[in-house]
Amino acid sequence: MERLIIAAKYLGLGCLLAVLGCQAAPPSAATQASDEAAVRQTDEDWSKAAQSKQVDPWVAYYADDAVLLPPNDLKVTGKDNIRKEISLLLGLPGLALSWKTEKVEVSRSGDLAYAQGAYELSATDAHGKAMTDHGKTLEIWRKQADGSWKCIADMWSSDLPPVPPV
Repeated sequence: MERLIIAAKYLGLGCLLAVLGCQAAPPSAATQASDEAAVRQTDEDWSKAAQSKQVDPWVAYYADDAVLLPPNDLKVTGKDNIRKEISLLLGLPGLALSWKTEKVEVSRSGDLAYAQGAYELSATDAHGKAMTDHGKTLEIWRKQADGSWKCIADMWSSDLPPVPPV
């Protein structure tokens, strides 16, 4: 009986080592560099799509389960709600909007990445006065089954001091 217990322990240890040894290797440096370049290019294309002021091309960059974290507003989830929020933003009179990625980091697993950047926005406020804003962005991207990247979390915040309540 004692030999059977010892044999079972070694068999269990052997199985554990075999499972651990069969795990996929992390992506190579070339793959990570390629993924980083893909996220940068996708984000640049997204910024260009935003400049078209068309809602659907913008929203196409979001995953179905994306979350939007706009400044001074509630969290937005679901493509329909995100479409409404982006429609409001793109509907601002005189809107000019762009952003630029400054840093991208891809996870070791190669399925997630984050991008940090900066944005510039100008528009006309409700009183017809020109306003300009600039700030920072943070996006989380997930690699899709087809190898493309979709944004799963999008957050931006102004570098300007908050406006006091009226």
